[in-house]
Amino acid sequence: MAGPRRYDVAIIGLGSAGLTAASTAAALGLRTLAIERDRAGGDCLWSGCVPSKTLIASARAAAVARDAGRLGVKVGEVEVDREAVWKRIAAVREEIAASDDNLDRYRELGVDIREGPARLAGTRAVEIGGEAYRTKRIVIATGSRPRLPDIEGITAADPLTTDTLWDLPGPPSELAILGAGPAGVELAQAFNRIGTKVTLIHRHDRILPRHERALAEVIERQLVDEGVAVLAGVDVEEAQQVEAGARRLTGKLEGEDWSLESEQLLVCCGRLPNLESLDIEGAGIDHGTEGILTDSRSRTSAKRVYAVGDVAGRTFTHTAGYDGATAIRDLALPGVGRKAAGVPSVVFTDPELATAGLTYDQALERFPRKRVERLERDLAGSDRARTDGDPPGRVVVVAAGGRVVGVHMLAPGAGEAVGGLQREVIARTRLSAMAGRVEAYPTRTIEVQRAIGDRELERARRIRSWIPRNPLP
Repeated sequence: MAGPRRYDVAIIGLGSAGLTAASTAAALGLRTLAIERDRAGGDCLWSGCVPSKTLIASARAAAVARDAGRLGVKVGEVEVDREAVWKRIAAVREEIAASDDNLDRYRELGVDIREGPARLAGTRAVEIGGEAYRTKRIVIATGSRPRLPDIEGITAADPLTTDTLWDLPGPPSELAILGAGPAGVELAQAFNRIGTKVTLIHRHDRILPRHERALAEVIERQLVDEGVAVLAGVDVEEAQQVEAGARRLTGKLEGEDWSLESEQLLVCCGRLPNLESLDIEGAGIDHGTEGILTDSRSRTSAKRVYAVGDVAGRTFTHTAGYDGATAIRDLALPGVGRKAAGVPSVVFTDPELATAGLTYDQALERFPRKRVERLERDLAGSDRARTDGDPPGRVVVVAAGGRVVGVHMLAPGAGEAVGGLQREVIARTRLSAMAGRVEAYPTRTIEVQRAIGDRELERARRIRSWIPRNPLP
């Protein structure tokens, strides 16, 4: 028997943003319709965070075992069971799909689930398979998909993307990765560690071009030391399949003709919002190249329609979940919800690169009239790094007008510390106040405080001539 055809809210897309929105709406007692055209869980579960971090866990275990002799632990020759690694990735995905992201769980909460592509029929109704469902509000959470670069022959070359990579029968023996943003860099290191021959290709002068330069350069050296071939400044002009199904890339490198062949080609060149079939123009909804345009409450130009997650250009899973919940709060109690501001991020390489706030270059642009400072501390001097035998690491603190506007940490487990660092950035804490913090020892996070403390000590040296030199009583 069909459910009611009039709802308080219709949620289109059940990835991280949509699932959070659905559970929040159910908790508030809203009559909720949720629509999914593919698999619940979205990119994070099936092609993003879950499979990649599962692979990274196996890759890290292999690297630790290989390096154990340096800490006095002999483990013998390390052998990676690549088939077992691949099966574990599939198993973890299925486990989450059967528990946290199981649609039956949401049905039990009272959410009416419909499957199939949805179309907006104005701002008060959605259509599924030609059937209309009336609703007071709409939340669009349709996510995004991998973007293929504008390279001749790229589609015919049938490259892998993160959407198709995990459906291979096993890990490739050879892999060329096009794009050196967070996804490309993470996967380059992880696949290399489990025995795949990896070449990382990018057009910039360094990897991770949007991150703090000094820290990105440390990661690049780490990748090269581990055996990843990193090719910078490559202008790829053409892609094609050649004999035996291999992929060939051709183009220019430092002005000279360049080519590369690899068993598989993985494209990690950004993402595009999923807007097809929605008919957002017909509903009067504005959008740009990054996705649907929204205000601070996640409302679109059609105020009865909200957009959250990747489709609104908010590409982190933690942001998507937060925005999904606050959008529901706002439509139920107008003015209550605000989408997440000051969002931290982590590149899950080894060591991890955690980012809170602005880079030094961004701060120079944002605060042209203030004194912008860049405080650094190499973790080679960290007692925790010495005891644990850490790879090279560093912290960078960015300040404007004596207040913290960015903190960047390259260290094992940095992602676990970045939330607290982000709160300091949001509060625009004074450097002098952070220097006075008492951090636990021995930790890596204490090096953030010490980087600022070094600055305070230098200031003290400049004013020591003012201190009276009378003998102590």
